[in-house]
Amino acid sequence: MSTQVWDLIVVGGGPAGLSGAIRAAELGLYVLVLEARSGTATAGSMTVDGYPGFFSITRQELLDKMAKQAKYHATIKYAEKVSKLELNNLIKRVYTQVTRGEFFTEEFMYDSRAVLMATGLQPRKLDIPGEGKFRKKGVYYSLPDGDYFEKNVAIIGHTAWAVRNALHYDAMGAHVYLITSKDSIDVHPALMRRLNESFVEVLYSHETQYFEGTKTLTKTRLKSRDGKQFSIQTSMVLILSSKNTNRELFQDAGLETSPQGNIIVSSPNQNTNIPGVFAAGSATRGDSIVGVGAAEGIKAAEEISRYLVRLDEKREIEGKREEPILLQRFTEGRCVIVHKEDLSPEIVKWVVKAPSIARKTQPGQFVILRVNKTGERIPLTVADNDKEAGTITLIFQKIGKSTKLMGTMETGDHILNLLGPLGKPVEIKKWGTVAVLGGGCGVAPLLPKTKALKEIGNYVVSIISARTSPLLICREEMREVSDELHIATDDGTEGHHGFGLDILKRFVEEGRHFDHVVAVGPIPMMKFTCAFTKEHNIPTIVSLAPIMVDGTGMCGACRVTVGGEVKFACVDGPNFDGLKVDFEELTLRSRAYLYEERISSGKMAREKT
Repeated sequence: MSTQVWDLIVVGGGPAGLSGAIRAAELGLYVLVLEARSGTATAGSMTVDGYPGFFSITRQELLDKMAKQAKYHATIKYAEKVSKLELNNLIKRVYTQVTRGEFFTEEFMYDSRAVLMATGLQPRKLDIPGEGKFRKKGVYYSLPDGDYFEKNVAIIGHTAWAVRNALHYDAMGAHVYLITSKDSIDVHPALMRRLNESFVEVLYSHETQYFEGTKTLTKTRLKSRDGKQFSIQTSMVLILSSKNTNRELFQDAGLETSPQGNIIVSSPNQNTNIPGVFAAGSATRGDSIVGVGAAEGIKAAEEISRYLVRLDEKREIEGKREEPILLQRFTEGRCVIVHKEDLSPEIVKWVVKAPSIARKTQPGQFVILRVNKTGERIPLTVADNDKEAGTITLIFQKIGKSTKLMGTMETGDHILNLLGPLGKPVEIKKWGTVAVLGGGCGVAPLLPKTKALKEIGNYVVSIISARTSPLLICREEMREVSDELHIATDDGTEGHHGFGLDILKRFVEEGRHFDHVVAVGPIPMMKFTCAFTKEHNIPTIVSLAPIMVDGTGMCGACRVTVGGEVKFACVDGPNFDGLKVDFEELTLRSRAYLYEERISSGKMAREKT
């Protein structure tokens, strides 16, 4: 059971849901997507016509791309089927069920301030003889892959979705039957014109009686309205008599629906009859047009953002908006900076009075601070802690607006809030010979790890690097806790001319053995270090610093993928097995707010002038 309150829960991981999730996250909302399927919906090989940016792409390829992009912005939970909705309160509640094995079902609950209903359509079974026997042996409910050139294919349905599938297989060179029990097909005139110009044989007013075959489907038995029965040769039948099977779920939650079971929305903002609940895609229209669904998802996300802004403004006027409540045992209020030192023109060292945090901090843990009431929350790894003096050491680089503002603070100034220690301590064992690599400001969080590794009895080979000599930090501190210290600079102003990884590569090529590697620094540095150590089967620990907000596992902003599983850096890390980290995803997520940071920094610079 979750106690986190999301800004938005999206029910459904199709084109409308994923597009809405991506746009909502871009607008700064914390988004959770719940998809009943175990992965992206199976959309088959049918080509999507006219989708912007793609001359030719299949539905499956497009949906996979959407899902990959969405997971960089939002949290997606697959195989969670929504079982109940409570939508009439200010905080909406969504209940889900996850099937574990054959007999066990686990239930979950999620809260959010807004909900976007973007469920898809489920096929309606015909419940006729042979349907179950030949399922996936010739009878399908979604597009199967395969070569159907010069084979007999039957599409059962009367919707635009059925017509487009018929045209798809016709273009593949199949002999296609479009079978419907109705007298006509109600689709857009342009689509009907394409159907009439094709080689598809449309059988109006025909009921499907049963399927025939031995091990696989070979024939489909039909009955016309005048009672005539006959069989047609069929290698594959695609049943697309879709209906919205979520009607009861919608109506039980109080959503107004059409006679067909679709959610009624007010155009053009995708609002439903319940404030804070929006709907888009197949849940509102009963068809599966990818481009239209994506557009509606984006429109809904825009309106959801405006709705939440209005909600916050109203609560602020009423005096109901409050600051997040943090656990007191972790919180230090108005901590004083007892010492400030400029390690370089860009890098600053603080020693901060924080007795409670200093007593509890272990190597690898971090704090989150806020310098004023309007400031953002900044995570910083603790570089050192003095339990007796009650102080912690923080080192940061002046890059964005917040760190530049921190750089203007002096000894004696107060930090508004300081939260910590957070995260799990790094694993420290007596491995033998350990290489530690620190790049740039990464040397600061590497220092307590190196000290702990040395104290437990490891032989520590330290390699620190920076762009240029003036940016090298903690040389003497690292020298004191290392058996060897090696230095590299990109421009060759000190030590090896190149990267710190070059030194490790040279040692390995010379035959030196390393039992473990610890790497802390910029993402590219850790990525290439892990690529090298993976080749040589050297276990490697990295310390990740993704975008982070609350630091206690509630917001999900700091999620990373490790070994194929989603982890939160604030509670599961920040130290992870580097050989399992998805650095491509980490890189993309780290760039999510570069534009906003440039705007903010530029505004700060103009204010100074």
